[in-house]
Amino acid sequence: MKYLTIVLQVLCISSLSLATLSPPSDKKSQKEVKPQEGSRKNNVLDRKLVAETPYVKDILKYHATYHQDVHVKNFNNLVLGFVTPWNNKGYDVAKRWASKFNYISPVWLQVKRQSSNIYIISGLHDVDNAWMKAVKQKGTDTGLRIVPRLLFENWQPSDLKAFFIEPSSYSEQKALIEEIKKVCKQWGFDGIVLEMLSQIGKYIDKSVKFIQHFGLEMSENGYHLILVYPPFRGYPSDDFFVQAFNEIHPYVDAVSVMTYDFSNPQKPGPNAPFYWLRLCIEKLIGDDENPTKRSKILLGLNFYGNSYTANGGGPIVGTEYIELLKNAKPNQLISYNNNTAENYLEVRTLQGTKKIFFPTLYSIHKRLELAREYRTGVAIWELGQGLDYFYDLF
Repeated sequence: MKYLTIVLQVLCISSLSLATLSPPSDKKSQKEVKPQEGSRKNNVLDRKLVAETPYVKDILKYHATYHQDVHVKNFNNLVLGFVTPWNNKGYDVAKRWASKFNYISPVWLQVKRQSSNIYIISGLHDVDNAWMKAVKQKGTDTGLRIVPRLLFENWQPSDLKAFFIEPSSYSEQKALIEEIKKVCKQWGFDGIVLEMLSQIGKYIDKSVKFIQHFGLEMSENGYHLILVYPPFRGYPSDDFFVQAFNEIHPYVDAVSVMTYDFSNPQKPGPNAPFYWLRLCIEKLIGDDENPTKRSKILLGLNFYGNSYTANGGGPIVGTEYIELLKNAKPNQLISYNNNTAENYLEVRTLQGTKKIFFPTLYSIHKRLELAREYRTGVAIWELGQGLDYFYDLF
């Protein structure tokens, strides 16, 4: 009988241990937080929602609420917002909060070299004229401009050589510029956001003169040119980009610095640590107090996050973040790292434990303070990925 009692106790303890280690259920025993939606009389600052370590329940409850006066601009430096065809919510965000932005850049266009002095711009099937008209009407307060992103796509080595170093390179560049101006006029664009520096490889040192020429041509025709710019990563090319910025900035309206994707599934961690953002700005401005130069820097802000597991992970957008938060206890605090100025938490799901890095009101607030400190603008990648109440801060 004594041995039977011991066996029963062991079985009982084993059962309890197995219950503790079993995968969590998607059905929570605790009371589910009911989310609220729509406009509110006060903004997130007045509602005390900008907290260093917010509660899970407050994000779940209030993330889809926002200040009723969507025309109030709280960040007075330049703001660029990217919109992509694969995230339709971004189109709605651009319309609702149009007065918060100076530039909206739909990710629509690609350019290829077809033959000598012949360039084809594709992606025009994505252009939505009715949407552009509606956005610009609602963004009259800031003189909002539509500047689609134009990507150098699948250029062959022979194309790059002809464009940058052969004797005919000037006429090649002139032909491309003329094609871009023609498209801007035909489709009613206010200019473009040019992404080429990461696509041209060894010809990067030849890009400065082209960008200067391009910027002059666009300006003379009343169009805006914004250049997508790499962040500081400790590469040998970093010094070139610092020097190139000094030569380029008088010829462009802004440079959108890609200060995100600091980490990845192979090296999980913060999306864009604060110390890195500061370093990227300081490298570009140096000791220069020129306010015009500073104002042309657009500090990249990610409105997406990352969810990492033991097997990898990857990017997540706001809707996915909210679903993941439902696996946490409502009264759990979202942790904060002072060095990176980012929030994070771990949750257990049916797929395993996930460590999540996603922007919060507080982390965005800190980055806007950094931009104010250095008198730079910001560029959001991308509208629709974040949470609605983020826009109260802009």
